[in-house]
Amino acid sequence: MDTIFLQEIIIKMERIKLTGWTILVLEFIYGSTKLAPKLNQLRTLNEGTVGKEIANLLDNFSYRLIPKFENHDLKHVILEYEMTMKDEIRMQAYLVGNGNYTLPCLVFLTLGLFYPTVWLDLPKEYKIGKSSKSIHYLTLDNCMDKDLLETRNEYGRKKTTTTSRQL
Repeated sequence: MDTIFLQEIIIKMERIKLTGWTILVLEFIYGSTKLAPKLNQLRTLNEGTVGKEIANLLDNFSYRLIPKFENHDLKHVILEYEMTMKDEIRMQAYLVGNGNYTLPCLVFLTLGLFYPTVWLDLPKEYKIGKSSKSIHYLTLDNCMDKDLLETRNEYGRKKTTTTSRQL
């Protein structure tokens, strides 16, 4: 067997461990290389920009931009949610509070039923999202070269309450 093929399988298995089956399914449906040029462009941006932070985040996890989901990665960076299933569910509660009632958002939020350790966080994240500036129409294309801290200050979640994971 080709060693590159084996390495790709190992990387995919690690993704399954961290994010479940979702990334593999999305890559299968939408492709995994269509946005490679855009990710390369993000890598060339200056440190401290939104785009560079997205590239760094994806590279740290050996992820790629997935078509139709590149704005999802943007939300992780702006809202400062980690790329774990529990933070994914917390982020969906925030996004519903922020006015995002899309099917993918609602589906991921319902996965919270299987993670009782996040149950107490969900109403808090919802309320924070409800009181924050809408991030729904923010796109990677219109903010990749913007200053990360300024963008977080404008659109990021305002962490005014203590969540159970901080205790």
